[in-house]
Amino acid sequence: MKLKALINLSDIVFFIFLTLTFLLIIVGSGKTENFQFLISIRIISAIIAILLIYFNDIKKSKLLKLLRVFYPLIFTAYFYGETGYYNNIFFENLDLFFVNLEQNIFNFQPSILFSQKYNMLWFSELMNFSYFSFYLLVIGIPVLLYAKSNKFFDKYYFILIFSFYTYYLLFAIFPVVGPQFYFPLDLRILPDSGIFHKIMFFIQENGETPTGAFPSSHVGISLIFVYIVYKEYPKLLYIVMLFAVLICFSTVYMKAHYVLDVVGGFISVPILYFIAEKTYLKFHEKSIQVT
Repeated sequence: MKLKALINLSDIVFFIFLTLTFLLIIVGSGKTENFQFLISIRIISAIIAILLIYFNDIKKSKLLKLLRVFYPLIFTAYFYGETGYYNNIFFENLDLFFVNLEQNIFNFQPSILFSQKYNMLWFSELMNFSYFSFYLLVIGIPVLLYAKSNKFFDKYYFILIFSFYTYYLLFAIFPVVGPQFYFPLDLRILPDSGIFHKIMFFIQENGETPTGAFPSSHVGISLIFVYIVYKEYPKLLYIVMLFAVLICFSTVYMKAHYVLDVVGGFISVPILYFIAEKTYLKFHEKSIQVT
């Protein structure tokens, strides 16, 4: 079977993201860090995706099928932090604007005052766990939909992938690094509260770069999961809602985001979901007609 016939809508989103960021990096080569490495990553990522798509049709391996389905989601773990290398092509850092705006709105900095007022070890550990729970949702909900052979898996998965990579494109264009990178070190320190503090410290030190604050993809993606669970697994709704609420608070407490980033996450969700769903339905119906 020809490769074109094996490619689905989520694959197309992945390849569009690679292409757009490839062009973005080329255009901004003078301001882009690790230029050759970033270009190489796009070529290698495209080759890996093509091989997974093609050989999955030939080998019929369960492991290969899983990798073929979930590779766009797996790659999000890398592409998130990478935008920090090329997010100053069009605009300089916008954090000062967000800091001044929050100061004018609240008359203080919420991301600083929150952790200073609630510095109890148990609360700090709860916030660290809450932030970590985002990764549990990102793995757990798609796997649940897939394992249960949910008839709307393709649609929800497309919406998720579309949303992730749209957020990353926004991060690449609008550079907001968040309190954890913008404020001085003495204002960023959190209590060493336990195992989840250590886990999150390790992730932030080794897996994050100065990027991806506005709008908050943690908040946006979490709310998308809330809606999916509401539609498909209502018995889990209150659990996922609790995680989502805690994630909203923890992103500010952990200084990953400004309050305005959280608001941006809320505002972005219905827009992204609407565009993604309409796009999926339009092209899905066309593919059915062609078949």
